[in-house]
Amino acid sequence: MRRLWGDTESMDEALQQLQERLQYRFQDPALLRLAVTHASVRADGLPSNERLEFLGDAVVGLVISEHLFRSSPELSEGEMTLTKSAVVSGGVLFRAGQSLGLAQFLQVDQGLRQRREYPASIVADGYEAIVGAIFLDGGIEAAADFVLRSLDPEIEQVQAGQHALSYKSLLQERTQAEGKGTPRYSVVRYEGPDHQRRYLTVVHVYGEECGAGWGSTIKAAEQNAAQDALDKCYPGWEGTKEPPA
Repeated sequence: MRRLWGDTESMDEALQQLQERLQYRFQDPALLRLAVTHASVRADGLPSNERLEFLGDAVVGLVISEHLFRSSPELSEGEMTLTKSAVVSGGVLFRAGQSLGLAQFLQVDQGLRQRREYPASIVADGYEAIVGAIFLDGGIEAAADFVLRSLDPEIEQVQAGQHALSYKSLLQERTQAEGKGTPRYSVVRYEGPDHQRRYLTVVHVYGEECGAGWGSTIKAAEQNAAQDALDKCYPGWEGTKEPPA
């Protein structure tokens, strides 16, 4: 992977190439320069893209939420939450950054520069920083156009596989990433006659009870228990970024 920050090509030339990749022309190129400046170079006295990343994260979430609301009226609030969580995940944003060739434009310190590949989180964060920069430079319409254009293949893929999304799968992704294994579910109580039975299920992670939920079927109760565990153990999980290693 050849990086474009060097003696042979100026910063302005690199930014020009990146704008062509983004299909967006900045009124204030300084915003784009800041968006590709990683925190690792802060020791050199340069500001980093962390604040733009924070802003871009919120903008991506808003754009995807509005898109789902308008384009998929059949989705419930819970289904929109699951879909949004999948679309704005770190893995998806990493792939979007990869498709733009973003890594070669990032300004990082010498240690990172010597690596064959950057950590996925750096590329995903860089994508969000660019979204934040476009938002500040051109407003929400410009940012929404870029987000939907760059994430459209991922949005379609997630919506096509909507049946595979579940609170249980999202919880399992997080527990396994932390080395805590697979969550275990058990019915601890049920009530009502056979034709109107409700089940109370609890979920244990690494031997500890993390959530509980009622449902008219055991599967529904497990999903509600998993959602409860996500809310309790991973606050803000809807926007949590967990890019691949």
